[in-house]
Amino acid sequence: MQSRVLTALLAASLGWGMAGVGTRFVFAEGVTTFTVIVIRILTATAAVLLVWLGKGGGVTRSAWRDGAIIGVLRIGLAPMLFISSLQYVSAGVEGIFITIIPASTAALAAVVLHERLGRNQIIGLAIGLIGSFLIVAFGDSGIGGDEGNVRLGAMFALGGVVAGATSGVLSRKYAPRHRTTELAVPMFISGAVVAVVAGVVLQDIDLAGVNSTSWVVLIALGVGSTFLPFFATLFASRHTSAARVALTGYIAPVVGVVAGVILLDEVLTIPIIIGAVLALVGVSVAGRTRRPDRTAAA
Repeated sequence: MQSRVLTALLAASLGWGMAGVGTRFVFAEGVTTFTVIVIRILTATAAVLLVWLGKGGGVTRSAWRDGAIIGVLRIGLAPMLFISSLQYVSAGVEGIFITIIPASTAALAAVVLHERLGRNQIIGLAIGLIGSFLIVAFGDSGIGGDEGNVRLGAMFALGGVVAGATSGVLSRKYAPRHRTTELAVPMFISGAVVAVVAGVVLQDIDLAGVNSTSWVVLIALGVGSTFLPFFATLFASRHTSAARVALTGYIAPVVGVVAGVILLDEVLTIPIIIGAVLALVGVSVAGRTRRPDRTAAA
């Protein structure tokens, strides 16, 4: 089971790592923010429904309740805020901000779920957190020129961190009570409803303005960077601690930094390099302890 959990977490990290790169690409093609959000979430929701139907369907009333609570935050609000941040910062920088999620999730889980944190885990989470703050302190957007606005992008990203950390704790609380697919269906449906309603209210959905290349990229993001990571972390939340699941937030930024530089010619500055290195060090140190798993099992 531990190997399956590890595989799920690695898949989630890769999916989330590439999300910023794909989103920055379609922004350059003129696709609006909520068009990106809606297509991604609806694609992911369709994938979840196919998996659910393949397993025979069925969702209990309690699963609808628990899944909807997680979905509003995790599938609806958090992606909106993170995708909005990509209008002002590069995929790599946005990814570095995501490293705040593990520390926030671990701290919140310790308070709400009484999960114990080992010394290595606390040190590792702190190291990764420092890397995130370097980006804000030095004001590097990673986009280059005068296009970026790291502080405005940080406001959106930090809002996503709060939503992500809260939903991570709730996932750990509710996931063991239900089958993964049973919880995923209401989670994705509620998130999709939030995204569509927000897009309609803000009049920011323009499907006609999406070219064929952007459609391909957005559908790929819906499957590989929305459905896969969320489904994988939901599965992992049934078998390990919220803090360990949140460690995907340390690996994904490194993927985003490298892919952004290679595929989008984003600017790799010294603070971004240091932030990425600290993220790797943080996940390495934090991953050495097994205490959260034993606590969760107990």
